[in-house]
Amino acid sequence: MPCPTDATSCRIILMNPVVIVHFLAALVAIVAALPLIKGTVKMNRWYGVRIPAAFESEARWYEINRHGGRLLLIWGAVIAVTALVGAILPRGSWIAYDFASLAVITIGLAVVLVRIYRHAGSVRK
Repeated sequence: MPCPTDATSCRIILMNPVVIVHFLAALVAIVAALPLIKGTVKMNRWYGVRIPAAFESEARWYEINRHGGRLLLIWGAVIAVTALVGAILPRGSWIAYDFASLAVITIGLAVVLVRIYRHAGSVRK
C-alpha cells in the first residue's frame, strides 16, 4: 500500500528507471570490450569494430579492435559513473539527469567512433 503524502515514518526508496538502463548499457559495453582488448575476437561479420580498414588484414583487425575495445571500455565506465550520479539524485532532478545523461552518452559514442576512424587512418599497415 502506498504511503500517504503526509507520512513521515514511511520511506520508499525510488530510483530513476533510466539509471537502471544506463547500468545495464555500461555492463554490456564493458563486457563487450574485454574480448576485443584481449585480442580473442577473430575477424568475423558480426562482432568487433566493423569498418573497412579493419578488414584489410588480420593484423589490422586485431589492432583496430584492441584500440576500439579500449575506447569502448572507457565509454562503458563513463556510462557507469553517469548512472551512479543518477542513482543518488532526488526525484525532482530526474528529467534533467535524463537529458544530461543522453548528451553524455551520445557525445561519448561520437568521440569513440571518431577516435576509432582516426586511429584506423593513422596506423596504416
